[in-house]
Amino acid sequence: MKFSDHFFGFTFSDANRVFSQILKKGHFGELYFEFSESISVVFEDDIVKSASRVQQGGVGVRVIEGETTGYSYCETFDIDSIIKAGKFASAIASSKRDLFTYPIEFKEIKGHYLYQADLILESFELTKRVEILKKLTEKAYKYSDLIKKANGRITDTVSRIFIINSQGEYGFDIRPSISVSVSTIAEKGDKREFGRDGFAKRGGFELINGDILTSLANEASRKAILNLDAKPAPAGLMPVVLAAGESGALIHESVGHPLEADFIRKKSSAYTGRVGEKVASSLCTIVDDGTIPENTGSLNFDDELVKTEKTVLIEKGILKRFMTDRLNADLLSIPYSGNGKRESFKSNPIPRMRVTYLDAGEDNPEDIIKSVEKGIMCCSFAGGQVDISSGDFVFVPNESYYIENGEVKYPVKNLTLIGNGPDVLTKVDMVGYDLKFSSGNWICGKGQSVQVGIGMPTIRIKEITVGGQQA
Repeated sequence: MKFSDHFFGFTFSDANRVFSQILKKGHFGELYFEFSESISVVFEDDIVKSASRVQQGGVGVRVIEGETTGYSYCETFDIDSIIKAGKFASAIASSKRDLFTYPIEFKEIKGHYLYQADLILESFELTKRVEILKKLTEKAYKYSDLIKKANGRITDTVSRIFIINSQGEYGFDIRPSISVSVSTIAEKGDKREFGRDGFAKRGGFELINGDILTSLANEASRKAILNLDAKPAPAGLMPVVLAAGESGALIHESVGHPLEADFIRKKSSAYTGRVGEKVASSLCTIVDDGTIPENTGSLNFDDELVKTEKTVLIEKGILKRFMTDRLNADLLSIPYSGNGKRESFKSNPIPRMRVTYLDAGEDNPEDIIKSVEKGIMCCSFAGGQVDISSGDFVFVPNESYYIENGEVKYPVKNLTLIGNGPDVLTKVDMVGYDLKFSSGNWICGKGQSVQVGIGMPTIRIKEITVGGQQA
């Protein structure tokens, strides 16, 4: 137990002492230790606008009895504070049963080895961070004279995690992440447009190089300039092509969330009770994978000490599984999938996505575009809203093109995609072989902010409602 001794000073004897005071027979108890450090630098108008270093740490204590969860936390690692927090959690999830076998014998849960960081936090000088941001913004300005402003941000974080539970399991993990982003403003006459691009991985500064900085600067600048001359989008029911990569955000929101087990258990999802049914086109296989190396959505084990896996949710159109945490899996009597995640030690774990994507098909991406007589191609999205119970959604693309006679004609803007997740999946009639994972920094809400990943090949939706300015 060298890791926990080094960072938290907590022993197996301490764990038995805590659990013996907060648990009764039938309870599940868990201690989640976390110490996180992050450094963030913002570069605006050719100067360092802000630089900060943030540290936070503490212990989350969870007690489960049936469907009831008691959760409390303390922002210290001393055992008396942990016991105090544990008694509060235990009072919420109380039981009259009072038999439990002590001492608990503990065994280590070995996770994957998906990430590491050589250059991060104090091992990488602040001046070097500033140099990276200066190069990044300079590259954006050099892209075009139309770029009038370029700002950059770097954030690197290391979270040290130790989890131990009353089932006799423990494990520890070091979770690094780094993100670099650039935003640009392009101007032409009285027109002004915004562009942005980002890069995020689990690792350190050894993952950042000149090619990545050039790509970020060029993409952010290209996106801003693109919309200066974009035309109003047409409106109506039409075919839509979703480009590989970032358009996977639509799958994440419209299909991913309704397949999370808490929504299934509460019967608030459109997919409740439909395992084994055909819910999508036979071309659609949708996966949530927590084992992709260096992806920000991946974890060696989840925040409940369940080893992550590749979970096939929908296979060739047939609904197979849901994404689970321990609580909802136990209550539904279905397998653990390693999707229990939390924002920090202050948060109770709930089912969350890891890296969610629609798997590759067999179609040539060029043929998919050529198949469209009149329609829209969407490459990325600025945001959207989804009704979990019905699956209805509205999404706002921020890079789109008009297709006519099988050719991409010109960029369009000010449009929305309006549809229903389960319905749209049945209308996917072409799937490309060009599966691509976005390298951006994707943060998912649902009451707690966690890092996720998305991916998608080029696909064609036979028809979907496009909200635009031209009928």
